[in-house]
Amino acid sequence: MPRASIAQRVQIGVETTPGTAVPANRLLQALGIEKSIEIESAQFKPAGFKFPTISVVGKEWTEAELSGTPTYTELVYPLASILGYRDPTQLNPPSGTAYEWIFEPKANAPDTVKTFTVEQGDGTTNERFTYGLVTEFGMNISREEIEIEGTMLGKRIERVSSLTANPTAIRLEPILPTQISVYLDTSHTALGTTKIRPISIEWSISDRFSPLWVLDSDIDSFAAVNEAEPDTELNLLIEADNAGMTLLDTMRQGAKAFLRIKALGPTIEGATKYEFTMDACIVVSDSAEFSDEDGTYAIQWACSFAYDQAWGKVLSIKLVNDVSGL
Repeated sequence: MPRASIAQRVQIGVETTPGTAVPANRLLQALGIEKSIEIESAQFKPAGFKFPTISVVGKEWTEAELSGTPTYTELVYPLASILGYRDPTQLNPPSGTAYEWIFEPKANAPDTVKTFTVEQGDGTTNERFTYGLVTEFGMNISREEIEIEGTMLGKRIERVSSLTANPTAIRLEPILPTQISVYLDTSHTALGTTKIRPISIEWSISDRFSPLWVLDSDIDSFAAVNEAEPDTELNLLIEADNAGMTLLDTMRQGAKAFLRIKALGPTIEGATKYEFTMDACIVVSDSAEFSDEDGTYAIQWACSFAYDQAWGKVLSIKLVNDVSGL
């Protein structure tokens, strides 16, 4: 039989040592990973020949596109890879089945991040790559839907005879557009005070890591990764009313604003609900043209994340769920 695209499932495992394969014992159901083989090669064509006579591969690695629908549960995996990892805190509201996860990239020190072994296949024809590291991640949020976008870097693909048996599927609890509230304030101490009504928000962090290539015959792909200067974007499309135009003064003054995106889901236990809260210090870098959005006169503000000395942070994401560990 041909290799059917519909049968290609993806599993991941959390690596103890980056680049050292582990069983891919987690089955993803809301986060898609679409891998591709990347190479850099050189061809040589000697004088008198119309076509190359030799081709040499110098670098080989894997890139993968991330897509899907965000959930309160599976989001811990990409966020632990791109923003930094710390152990979750068990909440006791009363029985302790709820956990709080905090993801906060440091402004001027290295972050501890997680890498993954990624397996994909149908059980008959399968591939694997190690050192799976999320280098770009973002969310597009509107009342219609919430989408995940991103990119993963990995070492070169290996062919494997089988997939890890009986992977654990993470129970899904989707973040719904109807659960989202957005706030914009002038200081970190007031975060979550002033509610605004944006039409859509798109945010991303990219260029997070850069691979290191060395001359070593024992290494068949990149040797390690270094943290790079990340590129951040946040586009806020909002009605051009008095509230929406306040960012004009913020931009002109070179001031900082503090944005909160918060979603509350169903109850886990007691009074504790599934929660996604993203707090960010932003600066306004540009604005797009005024536009008509279903009859509403709107404007889009182009922003980026910034460090605030008083807050001591750039970005903080909190997840509350029933996931006790990666």
